[in-house]
This record gives sequence, C-alpha cells and structure tokens, in this order.
Amino acid sequence: MTGLRARDRQGRVTYVNPAFCKMVGFSAEQLVGQTTPPYWPPEMLSAYEARQVQRMAQGVPAHESRDGFETTFMRAGGERFPVLIFEAPLVGPDGLQSGWMSAVLDLSAQRRVEERARQQQEQLQATARLASVGEMASLLSHELNQPLAAIASYATGSLNLIDDAGERPDPPSLAMIREATQHIAEQAERAGRVIRSVHDFVRRREQSRESLSCDQLVEAVMPLLRLQARKCGARIEFEFGSPPPRVVCDRTMVEQVLLNLTRNALQAMVGEPAERRVVRLGARTHGAWVRLSVTDHGPGIEPEVAARLFTPFFTTKAEGMGLGLSLCRTVVEQHGGALDFTTLRDGEGRVRGTCFEFTLPAAGPAASPAAAPPGVLDGVTA
Repeated sequence: MTGLRARDRQGRVTYVNPAFCKMVGFSAEQLVGQTTPPYWPPEMLSAYEARQVQRMAQGVPAHESRDGFETTFMRAGGERFPVLIFEAPLVGPDGLQSGWMSAVLDLSAQRRVEERARQQQEQLQATARLASVGEMASLLSHELNQPLAAIASYATGSLNLIDDAGERPDPPSLAMIREATQHIAEQAERAGRVIRSVHDFVRRREQSRESLSCDQLVEAVMPLLRLQARKCGARIEFEFGSPPPRVVCDRTMVEQVLLNLTRNALQAMVGEPAERRVVRLGARTHGAWVRLSVTDHGPGIEPEVAARLFTPFFTTKAEGMGLGLSLCRTVVEQHGGALDFTTLRDGEGRVRGTCFEFTLPAAGPAASPAAAPPGVLDGVTA
C-alpha cells in the first residue's frame, strides 16, 4: 500500500489519496490545507518544521529523491510508526514547479519482521553459547575440582593446626594457619574466575558494536579455550602485529566465532604428534578490513565434508548440534565480512592443516601493522 501526498511550495497539503488516509488514520478533510499536519509527532514538530522550511527553500537532495528517506509519522490513535518517503517536484503545464509529490510507504510490518528475525538470531546465539558450555562441562568440572580440592586440603590442615595448638597457638602455628588461609582465598578466587568467565559468556546479550583490538577479543574467550587446550595437550599462539589491528564489531557475537573456530582447531589436532598441536591466531589489516585467521595442523577437511561444512545442523561430531560454523558465517556476514577456509599443503601436496579466515570492518584509518614474532597468548600451554 502506497500513500500519496502533495504539498504546495508553502508546505500546505493539497492532496492525499485514500491509502495515505488509511495509513495515518486521518480523513482527507483533516489533512488538506494543513502546513503542520496532525500525523507529525508533537515531540518532533520543531525538527520537522525546520526540515520543511529547508526543503521548500532548497529542494529535496538528489539522493533522497532517488533512494528515499526514513522518518516517523503518528497515527490518529497516537501510535508512532516508521515510513519511507520518496519526493519529487510537481511541475505545472507552464513548466514551473508548483509543489512536491510524495510517495509514502509504511515500514511497520517490515520492522516487525526484522525485530522477530533479530530476536530469533539472538536466541540462536544464546543456544549456541549454552551448547558450547554444555560440551565443555567435563572440562569445567575438572578445572573446578582442582581449586576445590586444594581448598578442602588447606582447610583440613588449618583445622589440624588449630587443634594441635590448643587455646594459645605459638607464632609458627599462627604463621602456617595464616598462610593456609591465604591459599584458601587464592584457590577460591581461581574457582570464581572460572565460574565468572562461563557466566559472562553465556549471559551476555548486548548487540551494540564497538571498537576493539583483536587481542581484546581473543583474551575474552581464553578462560574457556585454556581448558580445551590443556585437554588436547596443545598450545595457542598469536600473530597480531604491533599494535594489534582494531575492528568494529558486536563483541559477544565475534567472541562466539573465535571460540567455535579455535575449539574446532584444537579438536582437529587430537591425533597429531605433540609438537604439531599448535593453533595459531592471526590478524592483519587489508585496507578497510581486518582479516582474522585460525590455523591448525590437523588432517584437513575431507571434500565431502567441506561441501556441507556451513550447512545448519550438519556435524561430524557425535555430541555436536551442527550450528557452530553456520552461526559463525551468519555473524561474520552480518558485519559485512566473509568466512571461508583453506586446506594447507606442503611442497609435495600433503595436507598440513586448515586455515579458517574471516573479515571484519577495521576501526578508524586503516594502517598495516608491523609484523611481530609469534608468542604464546596468556601462557596457554598444556
């Protein structure tokens, strides 16, 4: 349904079609002749009046005539709704402009569809985060058992020291009790860090985009990746340059991409010799984009698997949901980038690993970072 509205050079409404009247809920009699129409929201009145004065004096910018512009109207019942307006000059038989003709599209239904899609995508992301944590439950249990066992041991030792010392413990006993108590506090903090890292990862919901350096993105998911690296007997290295490139992204969603890709890389090297179990994370700037990479030294991806790799619910893992790589590609494409992979081969054509690469918008002026030698990120070794 397209609403039509005509205005003269003074901004008075001279014509509205039935579709426009139905859209805003006002009759033609209520609209024709008005320079301040009732479908303008009161809180936007001054801005709209200023815009109308400018348009009457200077005309409609060429790009708005071609592409239209979005604004907000108000229905008779007070409901605000988004519209897309295309305007063109009205020219009379004498060749002189007599006013403006507008074609108005109600975007309410489109916005509702977009909002539902956004909510569904957010729910899918939350499900994927929960699934990732669920798959790592045994690792988390192992990581928490260590500090909890230490706490129990130090607590038992402290109680024994107190019992042995009686009512008036000597200075050496007090010193040992104090040291044991400090160890208890340290181990409790260690367990708390593990729990908080999982809590923050699962609960994060914000969809805002911000400027971040690539090392910030990687460090945010390291508490979870560290567990996987230890289990696989692997280490994680990085090549980010100095300073690391900065990207504009939705932090939560890109962290999920990095978590999925790096976990996949670690799991792919389980059968490899210990010296080859290295995952390398890289980032380098290419003009207005930053290319991030996750490289493993595993057996590569079979051609029949590669053909379906990004298909939703396709998985080669018994415990997997088949959503990880599909969601990764969706997230990257929502940022305007692309995600793909390359099978790495040596000079004789033998498979030496896989490299997944994706692009994100660079933050600020693009600059090529200086090369830096690889280093172990956050001491991640096994």
